[in-house]
Amino acid sequence: MYKTKIISTVVATGLLAGVLAGCAKPSESAQPNSGEKPTEKAPVTLTFWFPGADKVNDEYFTNVAKEFEKLHPNIKIETTVLPANSADVDTKLNAAKLSGTFPDVLSAYLIFMGTRGTKGEFAPLDDYIKKWDEKDDMFESALSIGKVKDKTFGLGFYPAPEILTYRKDYFKEAGLDPEKPPATWEELAQYAEKLTKRDANGNVTRAGFDIPGTSASVFFEPFMRQNGSKVIDEEKEAPAFSDAKSAEALDFLVGLANKKVNTPFDYQKKDTFPFISGKSAMSFLQTTMISNLLNNNPELKDNLGFVPVLKRENKVAFNGYRLFTIGANSKHKDESWEFIQFMMSKEQMWKRYKDLKIPVLRKSMEQQFMDEDPKFNGVLLDYVKSGKGKPIIPWTSLYDKYIHLAYEEALSGKKSAAQALKDAQDNLEKEIKTLTK
Repeated sequence: MYKTKIISTVVATGLLAGVLAGCAKPSESAQPNSGEKPTEKAPVTLTFWFPGADKVNDEYFTNVAKEFEKLHPNIKIETTVLPANSADVDTKLNAAKLSGTFPDVLSAYLIFMGTRGTKGEFAPLDDYIKKWDEKDDMFESALSIGKVKDKTFGLGFYPAPEILTYRKDYFKEAGLDPEKPPATWEELAQYAEKLTKRDANGNVTRAGFDIPGTSASVFFEPFMRQNGSKVIDEEKEAPAFSDAKSAEALDFLVGLANKKVNTPFDYQKKDTFPFISGKSAMSFLQTTMISNLLNNNPELKDNLGFVPVLKRENKVAFNGYRLFTIGANSKHKDESWEFIQFMMSKEQMWKRYKDLKIPVLRKSMEQQFMDEDPKFNGVLLDYVKSGKGKPIIPWTSLYDKYIHLAYEEALSGKKSAAQALKDAQDNLEKEIKTLTK
């Protein structure tokens, strides 16, 4: 089922082990006068896996593990940078499961709550959260996003909205008001045509709007939802994207692409977005992409604009989520939770915002967050509050396969939008049935 993603100090670690050691009866092998030293707790090594994205992202997660080690010299962290594509991460996790090398701590995509949490691959966190004295400072979305039925398998730490970003200088060049971005589908289409630049032969030299050619479910889903489609029935956990609302949304995007306002690209390959290289005027970007773009091109600071969530029948944006999980078979669950607490501290949450533009998830930090950059952060919160991510269902990967196929068939003209979606849903339903037999 879908879950609405809403933005709702390092926690001092206890000296319990030391207290117990001091109060316990000395063992025969370590009597005070025996001349032997009490046995010390053996060092622990945790494996921490996280999806890669770009240099800034990867350096943050690698360096934060080193920070934790300095404060906890008895715990070592082995970091592994995973592919950015969730399907590739899935492959890595399948191999790790077979080889018994599943990570202690994983930065998991939301879809894994359905595909893996339902299969018992993650350890329940409820007992840890219940005893966590800072849980009440967390936004409810962070605490509830990883719930599968009556158990919590992940703690949300990384809202990942995709924000419609535009170039103000390109707007001025096209005679558009840079302070009045599109608010509706119709305006988006009009702006895209005006912003597109072509050579003498009609070839696009600068796209008006980034419309991907492949791997586009994250791009396409908000348009279906904005138009009133459920996409996946939340109560029945059944596909619901072959309806007229979804077909109308796909027709809109196909029609816009047919006007040649874009240069097709793979939506999973974030470094290939035309907007990033200055070859597009509007694009949906992750916050880390925006941060990285500004770090590499500081001169763009005053030329980037951010469009509030588009509204049609509904006001809906895409807002993914990443969650900290602990492997069900981890031998170091307590140490893993200690690391997660460190990652959820005020200091680390603020550092993730400053480095990666990831929104804070503590109530006590909300005003600080808004004061830092009122204009951008206001839009950012709009996307998080209006956002939906991938469904928490066991067959999300299958859904992605078929919705990608439908999108590509319609975009290429092989099938009408309605037929492509109908065929995709029919085939998905057939495959789901084989899973339940």
